[in-house]
Amino acid sequence: MVGFSQAGWIIPIAAQNSKVDFMVLFSCPTITSLEQLRFQFYTNGQHNFWETHTEAEAREHLKNDPDRYEFIGSDPKVALAQLSIPRLWLFGEKDIQIPVKVCMEQLNTFKAKGKPFEYCLFPSLGHNTAFTYTTIPIDIAISWIKQKAFNINN
Repeated sequence: MVGFSQAGWIIPIAAQNSKVDFMVLFSCPTITSLEQLRFQFYTNGQHNFWETHTEAEAREHLKNDPDRYEFIGSDPKVALAQLSIPRLWLFGEKDIQIPVKVCMEQLNTFKAKGKPFEYCLFPSLGHNTAFTYTTIPIDIAISWIKQKAFNINN
């Protein structure tokens, strides 16, 4: 399975209910949907957000800002904890839709528990890692998929 952005909440659930050998996730969150909304409201679409804010400020806001909506949020970590298939995330460090470094830390926690999760970080890219001026993220994803498919077939 391959997905982009909000597919990070859907694909892990879908993988639990179907035969999936691996996944590639472009700019997909590992945080809850409510946390993502808190972050997105904070960045407010400001393309220069990371030039005027620190990682510490963003984390503080993520932890302490009250939710603006009342609904049960989706938490992909529940499904991720149950899956053991290989997965690749591709993140842009200048993302203003999801807090990439928080997501990478959560992935590192899963990796420490033996989950075959990998990620790549592109310092000059934002949320649209797959739809940008460079094909490097897609090239990496294709190479990774070919490797996983080869391993499965052998």
